[in-house]
Amino acid sequence: MVTEYVTRPREQIAAVLRAEKRYLSAAEIHERLTRAKAKVALSTVYRTLDRLVVKGEIVARVDDAGDASYVLCPGAHHHHAICRVCGRVEDVSCDAIEEFAGTLRTHHDFELEGHSMEFFGRCAACR
Repeated sequence: MVTEYVTRPREQIAAVLRAEKRYLSAAEIHERLTRAKAKVALSTVYRTLDRLVVKGEIVARVDDAGDASYVLCPGAHHHHAICRVCGRVEDVSCDAIEEFAGTLRTHHDFELEGHSMEFFGRCAACR
């Protein structure tokens, strides 16, 4: 088995995402790294983000214009509540979805294989 090591750019990108609880584009991440004097090419940011998505360490979302943004997403499966004003992302448990999946199985003979959900509104600081 090959053990994958953590590269310096990967750790720097993860640090940016840890510091900000909101979705960031590759360009925004690159800009923050540049401001911090990190020597990471934009192409490296894109490659690293792709790899982190595949590994399940971050999630990507694509807006209506087709632009991707990313947020660190450790731990168990959950959903996101996203503030429309400041962009802050809060993790939301998906216990209710498990109940819904049971209802689909019992009443509709349908086996749920996956789902994705985001909630939009205003956080406490922006109300």
